[in-house]
Amino acid sequence: MPIYEYEARDKTGQLRRGTVSAGDPADATKRLREQDLIPVRLTEQKPPSPLAFFRVPARPLAVFFRHLYNTYRSGIPLSESLQLFAETERSPLKSVAAFAAKRVTEGVPLSQALRESGYDFPMFVLPLLESGERSGRLEQVFGHLAEHFEREAEFEQDFKRGTIFAKAYMGCAILAMLLVLGIATSIGAASPVVTMIRNTLKLLAALIGLWLLWRILSMMKGTAKYTELVLLHLPIISIPFQKIAAARFARTMSLLYASGIPPDTSLELAAQATGNPLIISAAERLKVQLQRGEKFSQVIGQMPFIPPLVVQMVATGEKSGNLDESLTKAAEFLESEAKTGMKAMPIVAGFALYGFMILLLVYLIFQMMGAVAGFYQGLLSQ
Repeated sequence: MPIYEYEARDKTGQLRRGTVSAGDPADATKRLREQDLIPVRLTEQKPPSPLAFFRVPARPLAVFFRHLYNTYRSGIPLSESLQLFAETERSPLKSVAAFAAKRVTEGVPLSQALRESGYDFPMFVLPLLESGERSGRLEQVFGHLAEHFEREAEFEQDFKRGTIFAKAYMGCAILAMLLVLGIATSIGAASPVVTMIRNTLKLLAALIGLWLLWRILSMMKGTAKYTELVLLHLPIISIPFQKIAAARFARTMSLLYASGIPPDTSLELAAQATGNPLIISAAERLKVQLQRGEKFSQVIGQMPFIPPLVVQMVATGEKSGNLDESLTKAAEFLESEAKTGMKAMPIVAGFALYGFMILLLVYLIFQMMGAVAGFYQGLLSQ
């Protein structure tokens, strides 16, 4: 529903300012008159849409939620904290914070204010904030979100550092091949080596094009969830991403369960907090079993990406009456495993690029040796 900013006079003639949600300007005017306000100015509020096509990377999100965590922990009201962020930080989320500060001042919950801001947060963020608001653990949720995006930002940096030299070597090899091809073309030389270099450059161009397309799709809001879904099904590469989704599910479940929210509702909200379509659909299907009174550990065991060790931990907590503590430990275990896997990925990617370049170099050397040998054989035969 659109939001309108208004200036209106009350019964005493004083000027009042604020916002009202309404279907259209006529509806907004009607709502104001019901509050004994006479509109003087009425304009539709355009929600900010930063980076209309591309997602904000992990680092700005980490800074945003770390700021909220620190200020909320210090006792600063949310509206002031958001306004402070909007005024002091150079961030893509600056306009979002300014908009949310206005709405929170009007009494709107933070999760609703961020939803109305028009920014497409990662799928799990708003349900997790809602669970924090409902359970009274908003501070913990801020801390959890800050840690999550800090880990993602750290992974992004590690991946760049781990592959930078391999990318540089590949760039140098491409430049060398272009140089050789340019010289051969200028002198009119035609040999199997030149043909081979041309074919190799075409192959590299196609691979680089596919990689750039993947990067663009993973950054765009409309397609990012599909690239994440693909990552969750790739052999080996998907393992740390699956563990992150499972850890997010266990962490949210522990917060909700400890706050007294019914198990079936907790299961559904925790699944939404993962942002994973497979986990969400499984939760919608399995919550009926919890409503029938089946054990929580049995239901969790049917969820995707949940390893048997975690199911055993949940079953132990269920028997001892410390299910929320067991879920927290399970989340810490999965986060640790995912972090280890994430740190290994840049190293593996770097070695893969090195290996590819070495094979390409060896192939080029053998082709050139064969061409030179053929050239000398031709001279000898004459």
